[in-house]
Amino acid sequence: MKYSHLILLAGVAGLLSSQPSIPERVGPQPDGSFLLPTGWRIKPAGKQIPVDTFPMSSALSLDGKYLLVLNGGFKPPSISVISVASGQEIGRTPIADGWLGIAFAPNGKTVYAGGGSQAKVYEFAFSDSGKLDAKRAFETVPDAERKPDDFIGDVAVSPDGRLIYAADLFHDRIVVINPQSGRVIERYKTGRRPYRILMHPDGKSYFVSSWADGTVYQHQTNNGEQLNLIRLGQHPTDMLWREKKSGEGQSGEPSDFAARLFVTGGNTNSVFVVGISESKDMQLSETINVALSPRHPLGMTPSGLAMSTDQSQIFVVCSDANAVAVVDVTDKRSRLQGFIPTGWYPTAAKWLPNQTLAILNGRGLKSYPNPRGQIAGQNQTGTVSLVPKPTEDQLDAFTKTVLANSPYNDRMLMEAAIPAGNPIPSKPGDPSPIEHVIYVIKGSRSYDQVMGDMGRGNSDESLVLYGEKITPNQHKLAREFVLFDNFYVNANVSADGQSWATAGIAPDYVQRLSPNSEARRRQYYDYEGGEPANLPPAGYLWTSAAAAKISMRNYGYWVLNRKVAGDDGAQVESVKDSTLSTMTNPQYRGFDMEYSDADRVKVFLRDLAEFENTGNMPKLLIMRLGNDHTYGTAPGKKSPVTLIADNDYALGLLAEGVSKSKFWLKTAIFVIESDTQSGADHVDSHRSPAFVISPYTHRGTVDSSMYNQTSVLRTIELILGLHPMTHYDAGARPMFAAFQNTADARPYQAESPNAGR
Repeated sequence: MKYSHLILLAGVAGLLSSQPSIPERVGPQPDGSFLLPTGWRIKPAGKQIPVDTFPMSSALSLDGKYLLVLNGGFKPPSISVISVASGQEIGRTPIADGWLGIAFAPNGKTVYAGGGSQAKVYEFAFSDSGKLDAKRAFETVPDAERKPDDFIGDVAVSPDGRLIYAADLFHDRIVVINPQSGRVIERYKTGRRPYRILMHPDGKSYFVSSWADGTVYQHQTNNGEQLNLIRLGQHPTDMLWREKKSGEGQSGEPSDFAARLFVTGGNTNSVFVVGISESKDMQLSETINVALSPRHPLGMTPSGLAMSTDQSQIFVVCSDANAVAVVDVTDKRSRLQGFIPTGWYPTAAKWLPNQTLAILNGRGLKSYPNPRGQIAGQNQTGTVSLVPKPTEDQLDAFTKTVLANSPYNDRMLMEAAIPAGNPIPSKPGDPSPIEHVIYVIKGSRSYDQVMGDMGRGNSDESLVLYGEKITPNQHKLAREFVLFDNFYVNANVSADGQSWATAGIAPDYVQRLSPNSEARRRQYYDYEGGEPANLPPAGYLWTSAAAAKISMRNYGYWVLNRKVAGDDGAQVESVKDSTLSTMTNPQYRGFDMEYSDADRVKVFLRDLAEFENTGNMPKLLIMRLGNDHTYGTAPGKKSPVTLIADNDYALGLLAEGVSKSKFWLKTAIFVIESDTQSGADHVDSHRSPAFVISPYTHRGTVDSSMYNQTSVLRTIELILGLHPMTHYDAGARPMFAAFQNTADARPYQAESPNAGR
């Protein structure tokens, strides 16, 4: 079957199944797939080999017998050794820290791994039987002088084995180590956030993909001098070299270049093909679109590459589509042949000598309930999928699976399946009685942790920690408006949660680095503005709103706080986003749990009074209300009960103030958690409380439709006339089932806190 026909069939199927009569729930499905909290399904091809948390890179032994996999997630890092013949993990060696880099020396007996936050390159001895033994550690900076921005990522070895090249990620340079002496002998500047290093086969130069600059650089190995650069697209990551084969140049095959360099663009849906001339000049020769459909929004996140032994096919790891694209590269113009379904968030792939593709799945095969309150990233151990080279018929079947796993189809860009008369429009630009959206993003609570004592819905009272006595407003709001008992965050922790909540995706920078931070190996948090490599593919909700000339007000997002308020009451020193800077209330303090959420809301209520005086309120108001994140049990800090009670009261004050204002009949307040952190839940570690507070949701009902953070974004976008940012919000189910056609304008009365204040 032709690939275009598969796309058409998947689109029709998506329309027919967009609103099931029986609510979907995260977990195993009747067709053998697993429904993720993101709304996507996974049904991976091939044999699955369990490894540890977030495998990110691999290296194949010179004899082709063993695949080494570097695990760099929440659990202590390690290197798995997998026997290619048996398809089993035969050993696992700990490493103090490891992130992206792992490479064999030309002798096949030595392995080098980048040491991440330890700012080292680790050396291992590798035996013919597949045994890996730690040997030396090469410091790039003395331990006593090491700072949070000392971080070693990728490593490459010169073809003669005499030098090691390591990416010094946050100093934007390549560190050169002499393994004989174990010392750093050179430091060469390169582009911002060097991601991958690829040696030219002649050993005289190397290529570096710059995560932040959208550029690939070429440097001389002997002195680091820049030979070439080529600008490609956002977030270039993996690179793959293909030499022109003998006899090519006939029958329309590529002949213009001595070699081609394939480069994944993590913030695009593309692989960039760079032609390399005999004189080493670089020229963009082709862009390969690996999207699932012709109008597919951004979000595929191509991030890894592998190539078949005969060099006829490349395999493109598409992390945010849970798929690998198969591309024929024998002709002058490459041809997308289909897709292979993978596990959750694949990160890399390697072609093995037995004509099998090994795919590293960063988050494994499913998500989990966590009744004991484990951090989600601790449970989600990765796997390696072993997929024999598919026949044409097998690839067609795999492609059908990949398309069926995606909730998105191109028709969704034109119109959502929403009943007539619902306040939520079916497409951007159609009228809605709701003119103002207040979007509140709270901290890190799970559903059962807070709402398990509701007495209705899918709740487990045995897991309640912060029940109605502590959170009376959240319980009252759920009773008076809508209780959502099947709502999920897309994130594991706050770092990726803030991106999911505001950008409809967690960029590859967050996905790859935040597990290291959450495990407290990397003592730095740079996931909310200011980091040049951490931009999402299409910007943020406020970026879309600004482009559409939607009026906005920002309360606490991407701000740097003053140590003490100014004489004018200003709490904000600066704003880390130029779009937000002109619309930020400087008196609203950013994230700081020593400052009361109730006092934050009082700042908003002063604004609301002014809006009433003028008769004008912005269309979109974004508010951070995060004290329910808490310090946990940190000594000397406010208790979780105190902070959560304060957060609950603040939400009650907000709902009361808006419901008693002249804007109430035209307003909807959306409230979500950024993540669930380690909150207990009997359904899934990503299930969390959510609220939609509006005269059009004043129903006192339970809505068990499956929603997630991107459902909220999609609903807001439809109300305000904004187009989706990524394929996640484009494919998300709008929350129309929570709304009624007529307004019930009764105001809300806040409940005073019963505990903790």
